[in-house]
Formats: sequence, structure tokens, C-alpha cells
Amino acid sequence: MSIMQKGLIGAVAAGMLAAACSSAPVAAEVRTAQVARGAVTQTVAVSGSVSSAGTVKLNPATNGKVAQLYVTVGQQVTAGQPLAKLDTTDLQAALTTAQNNVDAAQTNYNKALSGVSDAQSSYAQTQQSTANDIATAQQALAKLTLNYGAAKANFSSLYGSLINDLATYVSQISVAQQQVQKIQSDLAAATQISDNRSAQTSMNQAGAALGNAQSYVQGVYTAAEGDYVAAVHLVLNEVNAFDAAIAANADPTGASQQLATAQVAYSTAVARLTSAIDAPNGQIGSALSSATSAQNSLNTVNAKADVSLDTARADIAALLVTLTGEQQGATNAKNKITQAGISLATITDAISGSYITALQNITAAQIRAAQSLQSAQTSLNNQPSNVQSAQNSLNNAETALATAQSNLDNTVIKATVAGVIVSISAQAGENVTSASTTGFIVVANTSSMALHGTIGEADIVKLKAGQVATVTVDAVGTEKMTGKVTSLDPVATIASGVPVYGIDVTIDLPSASVRPGMSGTANVIIASSPNALTVPNLAVKTASGRRYLTVMKDGQQVDTAVTFGLANDTVTEVLTGVQEGDVVVLPQPRAAATSGTRGIQIGGGGGGPVPGPGR
Repeated sequence: MSIMQKGLIGAVAAGMLAAACSSAPVAAEVRTAQVARGAVTQTVAVSGSVSSAGTVKLNPATNGKVAQLYVTVGQQVTAGQPLAKLDTTDLQAALTTAQNNVDAAQTNYNKALSGVSDAQSSYAQTQQSTANDIATAQQALAKLTLNYGAAKANFSSLYGSLINDLATYVSQISVAQQQVQKIQSDLAAATQISDNRSAQTSMNQAGAALGNAQSYVQGVYTAAEGDYVAAVHLVLNEVNAFDAAIAANADPTGASQQLATAQVAYSTAVARLTSAIDAPNGQIGSALSSATSAQNSLNTVNAKADVSLDTARADIAALLVTLTGEQQGATNAKNKITQAGISLATITDAISGSYITALQNITAAQIRAAQSLQSAQTSLNNQPSNVQSAQNSLNNAETALATAQSNLDNTVIKATVAGVIVSISAQAGENVTSASTTGFIVVANTSSMALHGTIGEADIVKLKAGQVATVTVDAVGTEKMTGKVTSLDPVATIASGVPVYGIDVTIDLPSASVRPGMSGTANVIIASSPNALTVPNLAVKTASGRRYLTVMKDGQQVDTAVTFGLANDTVTEVLTGVQEGDVVVLPQPRAAATSGTRGIQIGGGGGGPVPGPGR
């Protein structure tokens, strides 16, 4: 065989060998992933727009006129930033008025405090003056009682003495008659000279006069004296009745009236008795005159020379003493009647008026004292309320002053929250009110904002208030903010024929760049496992309704039953059946496989909603 043939044969053989080699089967590439630990977070995405939590209506602390505006509508403001200032002219005037009111209230309060001292002093003075009035009335009664008692004693004493004097007066008439008879006998036994005869004539006249006096005594006088005694007893009975009524604290009016009647009878009896005393006393006077004539007759020169007339002269002298004593006795008796009348007048005055008046004066003084003390006590009792009222007025005035000062201090209106100026209702120079319902300046509160969106009925059952969310706003970029679900509509609304539910996710700390109306998304975390065994979702296989994993064991693929937990759009949690580091088989890609085996190591991941966990 030639060399050319050998070469051709070798070339053919090599070609055939190459062809044989190129047609041999190639081993398929196996993709794997390693079981690893990581966090699995399951979320529900909510798309919507940002809105402020509310608006704040700002009004001035008091009505006033706008002096200056510092902001415009649409301007972003921070909490505490000055927005406007009011004119202070009227507020300064109000402060001055409030200060004047405080000064006046302080003056009234000081007066109220002084009123307490004045009322206490007035009460003490009233106590003293009323006590003095009562004491004066009691002293007047005591004096009247003393005079009344003295008058009663005098009246009784004079009455007793008068009766004795009258008895002596009457008895001495008989004595005088006996003396006349003795003188007549003396003259008859003496020498009968002319002077003797003249004396006898005079003595006969004296005897006749005394006889007449005795007749008066036995007639008019005795009856008059009896009437007088009866009248005195009647008076004393009524006086005793009055005293008994006073002692029993009873009404003495009846005794007083009876005494007035008794006094009339007494006055009549006094008049009769006085007349009855005067009648015999006139005859006694005549007898005295006759006896004096007889004495004169016996005292002539011739008669004195006749010693037989000495006895008669001595007896006539004794008779003159008796008759003079009788006349003096009559005078004394009438004087005692007069004095008794004076005492009775004092008694009557006391009983008929002055004594009762004195008692009434005491009662009246006691009543006046009670009324005056009550009035003073009422005034004193009113002082605490007066002081309290003045204190309240002062407190109110001070409160008004503090308010006026606060109004003046608060003429600058400041933003209470961070936000955006929505509206301004008045410009510089215009009036504003503290009670505006629409607000002088309205600020949208951007310090608290929420993303409002809607979700379907499949997701509403997974959500509840308080769940945490991650919020992103399209216009801000990738900056993530945290938030919480704050409200869920209880009833669905129909949008394009599909029921949806409204949801609000309040942003915890909104970015300064976020504005109401911007679009965004909130991923609400509905479940989370922070340290779970995870596999890629691609590793999960399903056959005959059963989910499982294919695990590489000793170079062989082994279908393994496992228990799955949470899942999201990238990974699934494995609860049992594998361990960390195990290798699971992934499905082959649709493109042609290349030689070799590629392994994938995975960890946890996050993502959007996926079907719930299964086995």
C-alpha cells in the first residue's frame, strides 16, 4: 500500500472517528441553589396619593387690625414661624383700661378689708350703747321703784299719824269743855266784880262754841272720817293689787284703772274730811277768842287785885293752851292730808303710767338693743362675703389684665404646625376676629401626612390598623419612609365595576420634599420571619397538588417532602425537611443547556405579594 493510500485511509478513519465523537450524547447541565438563612417579608402594595392629615385654622387671640403679613398662599412654613402681626393701638388702650380696672378693684378690696374692722368696731360700740340704754332704763325703774316705795310708806305713815292726830283733836274738844266748866265754877266762887262777870260771859260763849264743835264732831266729822278711812283702804287695796300683778309678771292695767277710781273716791273723802275738820275748828277759834276775852277781863288792875280770881286766871291760861293746841292740831291734820295726797299722787303717777312706762322703756331698750345688735351682727356677718366679692372682682380684673397683656404679647400670629399656607382671609389694614370659623390663616399640616389608596377585596382581609409599611413617593425618588395603617374602609365602593376599599397609611416622619397630592406606594407588611431557612421560588415544585423540593444527595437528585412557611415574590420559607447548606435543584432554563453544573447560593429577600405558604 502506497503512502498516499495509507494517508487517505488515515484521514478517512480520523474523519470517521471525529464524526463518531461528535454524535455521542452530552450530559445535561443541572442548576442548583443552596438553602440559606434570611428574612422573609410578605407585603401588600398600596398605590395612591399623599394628603395632609388636616388643616389648622389660625385666628388672633383677640379681635384687631392686621398690621403686617409675613407669608403668602402656597408658602411652606415651619412650626413657630411668624405669619402675621396685628396693630397694637387698640390692644394697648385695652391694657391701660384693664390696669385702671385692677387699681379700682384693689381700692374696693382695701375698702372691704377696712369694712371688716369698721363692722367689728360698730358691733362693739352697739353692744356698749345698747347696754347703756338698758342700764339707763333699769336705773330709771329702780329710782321710780324707790320713790314709789317711799311714797307708799309715807302715805301709810301719814295715814296712821293723821288718824291718831284726829283722835286727839276730837278728844281735846271734850277736855276743853271740861276746862271751861272748871273755869265757870272758879269764876262763880270768886268775888263778883264787874270784870268777873265779863269773864263769866266770855266763858259762857266759849262753852257754847265748844258745844257746837262737839256737835259737828258727832255729826259731820264722824261720817267724813269714816269715808276717808274707807277711801284710804280702797286705795291701799288697789296698790297691793298692782304690786301683786307686777310681782307675778301679770298685766297691771286692771289694778291701775281701779286705782284711778279709788283716787276719785279718795279725793272726795279728803274734801269732806277737810271740811269736817274746819267746821269744829271754827267753833274752837270762837271759843279761843272768848277765852282770850275772859283772860283780858281778869287781867285788869282791879281784877288782878282780887286773889279769888287767881285760880280762874290759871285755868283760863290752861284752856288757851288747849284751844291753841286744837287749832294747831287741825292745821297739822290738814297738812298731813295734803302730804298724804302728794304721796298718793306719786303712787298714782307710778301705777297709772310712769312705772309701766319705765318697764316698757326697759323692754323697748332691750328690743332696740336686740335689733341694733342684730343689724350690727348682720353687717359683721356680711363682711366676709363683701371681702370675697371684692376679692373675686379683683381676681377678675387681674385676669382681664393678664388677658389684655397676653393679647398684646400675642399680636404676632405664629404657625402651630409645619405645613403649607392654604388661605389668608384678610390683608394688612383689614380687621380680623378671634372667633372666625373659617380661620384668618389656614395651614395644611404637613407634619403629619398619609398616603391614601385603594385595595381589592382579596387584600383587605390581610390588613388591619397598626400594621407597619414602607412608603415611597415617586417625585422624591428612592427615599423610603416608614408608616402605619391608620384607617380601612369598612364598606367597599365600586370602581369600574370592581369593589375596592379605601386605606390610609400615615407617614411617621414625612420627608421635607413631600407635598400633598404626590403619588406614591406603601408596602404594608402583613407577615415576617426574620431568620428563616429560604429557597428560591423556582426551587418549589408541584406534582399532583403536592409541593416539594428536589435535593442533591450524594450526587443524586432526590425529591424531598418539606413544610413551607412564608413566601414573597423571590423566596419561600422552608420550615422542615432541609437544613441550612443543603443544595436544591432548580428547573432548567428554556434555552439550550451548556456543559457543566452551575450552583446558585441564595439568601432571604423581600418583594411584593405572592401566594400564601403551602406544603
